[in-house]
Amino acid sequence: MNLKDCNGKVPVFVGGDAPYKLVDFPTREAFDLMYKRSNPVMQDKIWSILKTRVAGRPLREVGKKHDLTPERIRQVEAKFLRKVAASLTTDLP
Repeated sequence: MNLKDCNGKVPVFVGGDAPYKLVDFPTREAFDLMYKRSNPVMQDKIWSILKTRVAGRPLREVGKKHDLTPERIRQVEAKFLRKVAASLTTDLP
């Protein structure tokens, strides 16, 4: 599952019968808290990549725009999904 296929939501692995739960894409403030140790330029680039993916753009197109390989875009997206899952401190409804 990836951001492109989730219509503005974020898939979070929860296990069990329904392995994924869709949660709202974080606000910029929540995103900045997740990436607080990154430098501001990198944060802006990651935010741009993720927003473009949520908008439904394919890996190749996003990679071309940011001068990265599609595989690197996939890795950025996967790391973001892990960060979202880790930031959920309460049980999902």
